[in-house]
Amino acid sequence: MAIISDSVSFLVQHSASIAIFLAIVHFTRNYLKSGVSSVPGPFLAGLSNIWRFIDVANGHAEASLYKLHKKYGDYVRLGPNVVSVWDLDSLKVIYGINKGYQKTKFYHVQQQLAKGKPTPTLFTTTDEEFHASIKRPISAAYSMSTLTEFEPFVDKTIQTFFAKLDEFVAQNNICDIASWLQYYAFDVIGELTFSKPLGFLETGGDVDGIIAALERMLDYSGKIGQMPWLDYLFIKNPMRQLIQGGSTGAVARFARARLDERLREVSSSKNASDLSQPPHRDFLGRFLEAKKEHPSIVTDNQIFSYTISNMNAGSDTTAISLRAILYYTLKSPRVSKKLNNELKVAYQKGRISCPVSWKQSQEELPYLDAVIKEALRLHPAVGLLLERVVPVGGLQLPNGGPFLPAGTIVGANPWVIHRHSCFGEKVDSFIPERWLQMNEESEREYQDRKQQMLRATFTFGAGPRTCIGKNISLLEIYKLMPSLFLTYKITLENPEKEWTTVNAWFVRQKHMDVRLTHHN
Repeated sequence: MAIISDSVSFLVQHSASIAIFLAIVHFTRNYLKSGVSSVPGPFLAGLSNIWRFIDVANGHAEASLYKLHKKYGDYVRLGPNVVSVWDLDSLKVIYGINKGYQKTKFYHVQQQLAKGKPTPTLFTTTDEEFHASIKRPISAAYSMSTLTEFEPFVDKTIQTFFAKLDEFVAQNNICDIASWLQYYAFDVIGELTFSKPLGFLETGGDVDGIIAALERMLDYSGKIGQMPWLDYLFIKNPMRQLIQGGSTGAVARFARARLDERLREVSSSKNASDLSQPPHRDFLGRFLEAKKEHPSIVTDNQIFSYTISNMNAGSDTTAISLRAILYYTLKSPRVSKKLNNELKVAYQKGRISCPVSWKQSQEELPYLDAVIKEALRLHPAVGLLLERVVPVGGLQLPNGGPFLPAGTIVGANPWVIHRHSCFGEKVDSFIPERWLQMNEESEREYQDRKQQMLRATFTFGAGPRTCIGKNISLLEIYKLMPSLFLTYKITLENPEKEWTTVNAWFVRQKHMDVRLTHHN
């Protein structure tokens, strides 16, 4: 007993020294981690993930990472076990099909609670087999050929949007177009998913606190995702859930209410198939059809997960993209004049209508396509690493890079990748012409160059986990933007003023005050 007493007394007396010693050992092991220690980066980043937590919390991690890559090259160490990659050859492996690179626990943080339980979605699950199994029954619903069936309902939302903008024209008021573009994106996804708009355009504001809830979720997940174990302390702590009885976010509540409403309609109908298939077979109807065909996979809870994915991924990212296209175009009088001229000529010659159809936007408006691609290159929605875990066998980074052992977190940031030299000169500038055939450039040379740029485009991710809602977003963008410019003359209220952005996983923009008038 005396020995135990003496040992306890020693530990108490020297607790501070012991704590310091253990901390030194811990940080030293972090810094000297095999493979990763050979990658250059900020000194503090090699010691602890606290460095990247603070970097993300500052709200401009995309800009700081770009500076680091310009300083250090293709590979930058962002944490004791985290490497950011700028080399295009590496990306073919990291995001390739059947390469074994799984998403990290960063994505667990974004799993919202429903009745106190995390809800894995197509986007947030890290189980590749589970992802493949739940994607297979509904993937056809997201094909562009299927989505073009929804065009009349996108047109309907565009008309509602323009009716609201007409009020600003009539009253000669300043319009914060950034907010209204998000209302449009939300109402489109509501129409496509539930056959009814969510009411953002009609009310001209947030509905049920959904936008505020999404922003809080992104603010939280962007930072906490750098140290995912904190999520189990702050939100997904079983004791916390037991005491509070679980909590359900605003988005999950709304989606759950719409699903329960449809299920009640189906159960009370003698012919359920009619009610699961509204006139334009919305996503919810298609999910219910998938339930009949794949009952072991597509349960009511899985349908709920699908609807949450639609609302989360189909609103914020699309709104961010729309703002970027409009902002960069308005900030460049040259581009604005050229785009408006293309639209005017095409409309006068009857090659396009208003609202512009998807087919017309793809076949008749090459400069519009270049403007959109260039804006999404400069301002992709995602502003943090698309993290993956190196599988068994490790990863040999090319071009003089080190060997990274299994378990290392690697990934690319779309903001950095989109400023790769493959995009040509002046990669920090808005130059839509880089997407068009240049003088003295053969067709083959142009197609080769364009394909290289497209392969390096990470706007919607890459590989087998490319955003399933990509075509929804593109449909909304390619229909709204030309229709908006055809209908209105739009000018920034303060052309010299820069917008406000914050990177909280998605790089959101605020304050885009414009004035609108109708074309003469």
